[in-house]
Amino acid sequence: MDSLIMAVHILVASFWIGGMLFMVLALSPYVRKLPEDVSVKAYQEVGKRYSFWGTVVGLPLLFLTGLYNMNTMGVSFSDLLGWKNQYATTLHHKIHLFILTVILAVVHDFYVGPRSHLSKKFKVSARIIGVLNLVLGIFIIYFAAKLRMGG
Repeated sequence: MDSLIMAVHILVASFWIGGMLFMVLALSPYVRKLPEDVSVKAYQEVGKRYSFWGTVVGLPLLFLTGLYNMNTMGVSFSDLLGWKNQYATTLHHKIHLFILTVILAVVHDFYVGPRSHLSKKFKVSARIIGVLNLVLGIFIIYFAAKLRMGG
């Protein structure tokens, strides 16, 4: 069962980061070349679908499977607060970045992103938050790899 939960965690994390990479590296360069009315519609449609699967479904699944995995590894919440060992310290950093990612994803997906076609301010904010979330996600992957190597 532990391996299944870990596999789900890795699969959902791959979808989350892969989706953001797809948006930045494949979708955005293509959509920016389209007429504005078409590009706005494309961003809005893809954004709604990705928000549902990535933010509404994916992030809670990452949280739940992460808690399970933390318990499986024998790390308690008090270990996280006490920074008792390198593993707990790295996990502490990973969790804080995850919380920041969730906050940014919610702001991006449900406030700034849907309004990005209304003004340059919203458009630039959506891009900045999206790229920042991708960078945070890459750091989370780094911390996950560090945890796998012992902390």
